[in-house]
Amino acid sequence: MNYPRTERQQRFVDIASALVPALQERAAQHDRDGTFPHENFVDIRRTGLPALVIPEEFGGWGANLLESTLTMERLAQGDGSTALSFVMHVQVMGGVAEEPHGWPRPLFAQVCRDAVKHGALINSVATEPKLGSPSRGGMPETTGEPVQENGAKAWLVNGLKTFASLSPEMDYFIIPAALQDGSGHVARFVIPAGPHFEIVETWDSFGMRATGSHDLKIVNARVTDEQMIARGAPSPRTTGKAPANAWFICTVGAVYLGVAQAALDFAADFARKRAPTALGKPIAELEGIRRRLGQAELLLLQARALLYNTARDWDEMSGTRREELAPAVIATKYTVTNNAIEAVDHAVRVVGGASMARSLPLERYLRDVRPGLFHPLNDDQALLIFGQNALKRLESGTD
Repeated sequence: MNYPRTERQQRFVDIASALVPALQERAAQHDRDGTFPHENFVDIRRTGLPALVIPEEFGGWGANLLESTLTMERLAQGDGSTALSFVMHVQVMGGVAEEPHGWPRPLFAQVCRDAVKHGALINSVATEPKLGSPSRGGMPETTGEPVQENGAKAWLVNGLKTFASLSPEMDYFIIPAALQDGSGHVARFVIPAGPHFEIVETWDSFGMRATGSHDLKIVNARVTDEQMIARGAPSPRTTGKAPANAWFICTVGAVYLGVAQAALDFAADFARKRAPTALGKPIAELEGIRRRLGQAELLLLQARALLYNTARDWDEMSGTRREELAPAVIATKYTVTNNAIEAVDHAVRVVGGASMARSLPLERYLRDVRPGLFHPLNDDQALLIFGQNALKRLESGTD
């Protein structure tokens, strides 16, 4: 693909590229131990990357969706866990910068300035043990209890969240809570880090082991209406429909694409250097090996073309025009995730039995690429939507 295409895109990608060697060097140990790579975030803050998507009016870099996607793909070639953690900040603030979605202006300005000045990081932590994925709707068990303190209205938030990626380095947490004021509403609060948060270290996964996606216990977090970014009836349980969150899907998809690219690059280099004595030449000269590499390359080219095109279209359109992109956004999630997984499978077959060795990074890439299946929308949801679209097109008489 002919990207980066502009000096600005290249500058962002170069900043991420400069971090890749150090991230690669640290990745294996953090994966093995399941520890959070705090030193990687020291480096990320040092480069100013938390300002990537912050609007220029607050001193940020103002990156759009395509620029952010390119940057996240490159960062993930260093370490998938680090990139997946950091991308949560990028997709949250990128989406809010584009459309405030009820954020009070002073609150948004505060978070933006903290990201620029201090490298502050934010993520939305909405999943709960019984609720499951918030993308499927429902009422959270986390509560917001109205209280009066010194004559002022406030809320006490208590609850337990899961999959709190980036939690060991997070400065702001977006927490949905069921309001206990008789309204039946759910509100989302932006809450700074503090003693009201307890990270319960439960994250022990087979892939993306260093994302710090632990459980998060909230105990008497005092918040005000000024920290509320939305309130309303809880989302209905999904019926096959789902919003197409382009910022989440494109930037998170870029992470898995970056992991797959790292796997392919490793396999190609391995094939050039591996020359068994019985063969007398590098295995890269074998037709079967080249075919496997070719299949992986083609899969990633296909995924990248759709990903970049969708992100570019999103940047160029606005308002209701973006609603027309929903099928492309959903197709991007499905295609990028599955193509990345299949490409890594081909890379593993190129390397053969050696790919199982923990001394090589390929087994980590194999594990790290698969969690992409579990981000919304999952494959079944996507295919159901496409099936419904096909039927609607016939019903409306549209070819």
